[in-house]
Amino acid sequence: MVEFVFMRIKQGKVNGLLGKYYTWSGEQTPEKFDENNLKTVRVDSEINFVWWDKPDEKVPHEYFGVEWEGYIIVPVEGVYRFYVVSDDGSRVWLDGELIIDAWKDQAPTVYHSKPLNLTAGYHKLLYRFYNRHTFAVAQLGWIRPDGISEIVPSSNLATPTGTKVEIEGLKEGYKVEIWSGRKIAEGKAGKRGKASIDIRHLETPIDAYFRIYDEKGNLVLESPVIREIWGGDRFKIVKKGTS
Repeated sequence: MVEFVFMRIKQGKVNGLLGKYYTWSGEQTPEKFDENNLKTVRVDSEINFVWWDKPDEKVPHEYFGVEWEGYIIVPVEGVYRFYVVSDDGSRVWLDGELIIDAWKDQAPTVYHSKPLNLTAGYHKLLYRFYNRHTFAVAQLGWIRPDGISEIVPSSNLATPTGTKVEIEGLKEGYKVEIWSGRKIAEGKAGKRGKASIDIRHLETPIDAYFRIYDEKGNLVLESPVIREIWGGDRFKIVKKGTS
């Protein structure tokens, strides 16, 4: 095989949760938010908000909602409890399970999940929130196995910056496969020597390696196992001794 180096030149992971901010009619309490009413998208480093005014220049101070998505990074296996302080409504899902349901108009109120025995690593999180009138509170915390209660820190929250992995430095027509025990996804390099591989179907970041084939189907490069491949990652292939 040709001697190449496989380099990650951009990390797709950022700390925090992806927040999608919507408006709603102000009539019946919204069960979901209409994509047509999406006003802004941003990464919030942690969920610890007390809003006396509008949460963003593009979002009004009342009749708005937020969906935060990403991952909780559990540092050690053990029993955790999550809590929210909510004004108005909050719902929290962890790994697809509804763990807090406080979906109603209310003054700031604390709600706890049941005790959850969690493995160390990444757990999928969705926090849906709505506010009716001026003044809102949305806070997400946990009680750790050591008994410490705190707002979930930014260092324990993560989200991908995209849904695709990009590989540069290929020849046109080369095929790239991502493997982790089995083939996860594949793509083909275009005229600029770049392949873009969609990995939005993955539930969590993965440890994986790449296989690259030329136009005739010959394997020309197999990367080492790469820790935590995320959507938004960019890689570059260069010959040894160059950069």
